[in-house]
Amino acid sequence: MTTSVLIIGAGVVGLACARALAKLGLEVVIAEKAKEIATETSSRNSGVIHAGIYYKPKSNKQIQCLSGRKLLYEYCRDFGISFKKTGKLIVASDRAQLSRLLTIKRNAELCSVNLSLISSSEVKALEPELEVAGALLSSETGIVNVRELCDSLLYEAEAHGALLALNTEVTCLNNVGRKVLVQSETMTDKNELEFDYVVNAAGLGAHKLIDIGVDEMLRPTKLFAKGNYFSLSGSAPFAHLVYPVPEKDGLGIHYTLDTIGNAYFGPDVEWVEAPGYQVKPELEVKFRSHIRRYWPGVDDRVLTAAYSGIRPKINGNDFMFHADKNIVSLLGVESPGITSSLSIANSIGKLLIEWSK
Repeated sequence: MTTSVLIIGAGVVGLACARALAKLGLEVVIAEKAKEIATETSSRNSGVIHAGIYYKPKSNKQIQCLSGRKLLYEYCRDFGISFKKTGKLIVASDRAQLSRLLTIKRNAELCSVNLSLISSSEVKALEPELEVAGALLSSETGIVNVRELCDSLLYEAEAHGALLALNTEVTCLNNVGRKVLVQSETMTDKNELEFDYVVNAAGLGAHKLIDIGVDEMLRPTKLFAKGNYFSLSGSAPFAHLVYPVPEKDGLGIHYTLDTIGNAYFGPDVEWVEAPGYQVKPELEVKFRSHIRRYWPGVDDRVLTAAYSGIRPKINGNDFMFHADKNIVSLLGVESPGITSSLSIANSIGKLLIEWSK
């Protein structure tokens, strides 16, 4: 008898799960509420392949990021996905921040990531336009074309029998005996179907489909963490990604590239009451002030409001895999979600195999 699985959400993590489970021989259906795949968190980010530097040792983020990074680089090479191992510089804008670099380096070592501490003159040799007191160099950081990755994951999933249902919003999940009763709505109909298992990878909406009870660790943050991005005119000034030392709620307004050489700055952290993707042009003043701390040359260039994204944050600041009988919900899968996607998918595959025994 074939085992049926519903994947809720056709972002990068949902698609990676669909591919992994279809390859295991399960009968996979992907339900996506939008009219196309990867329109939300997966398409509104920096597109960075993270090394695994900042996370708490032995946390889900650290474990999945390290495993996922290796898998993702291999997948990109095997399937012709555009990527580049750019490396990353985490910069101290003044000498007072050098001690923070050492703290980051120690945490990275606990996470099995090696970073090189380099002087201001060594930074200059790598990136002449940077004006900093020193930096950490991560050789394992890179960038990936997320849209190509998502298209490839879907193609692979469908090649192994998975079906994609767009414009389909799952509204309710109930465990009934050994099955999961799923209620959904399309543009014209309401449906009720049974599946053996459900993987809830609905991103910002994942928590709405489960009974989170009194466990505060599973609750989403009260406000939405919006991140804005500005594009940079002209040629890219740096070959490496450039990050300031992390801030309270994020990694700071950093410099990143896409795989065709366009340069961007962001994200900042803007706490908002409801999701919205408009980037306020007046944020340029804040962006220039932050960027100027490590690159004075920004004042000679044009910054343009580009795009924004919303992070699906939960209390605890880690990935949370919430299992309820035959339903597993992926909560708090923000950065490094893209990097971790293939590893998360493998973990879900192992979980469902255990459940089916």
